[in-house]
Amino acid sequence: MEIVEYDPGTGVPLRLDGHYERDEAGQAAYFRELLEIFDSEGVDSTFAYLFALDDFPHRPGGDPRDDLDLASPGIVKVLEGRTGDTYPGLPWEPKAAFAAIADHYARRLPAG
Repeated sequence: MEIVEYDPGTGVPLRLDGHYERDEAGQAAYFRELLEIFDSEGVDSTFAYLFALDDFPHRPGGDPRDDLDLASPGIVKVLEGRTGDTYPGLPWEPKAAFAAIADHYARRLPAG
């Protein structure tokens, strides 16, 4: 979130301060690594730091600096003016980190 230019008067995020590459695979790998460490150390439960950051919407197709989601630690992309395809009716789409967390806990469920 440090790569964002904010409105000096309101504090509202405006745009990214440069050009950055999306790295959903890196975010997902980070979560997988942490969850494996927690499991190996006997941690009973954990939670993701942030599900969605509403002020940091995903804005593909335009100026890449306007895609505030690139600075969001959320595990879903917040959509503007539309709903997602994965979960129709909800204003977000899962990122790779969302799937990594879901897969991790799905593997821990008892068979049956």
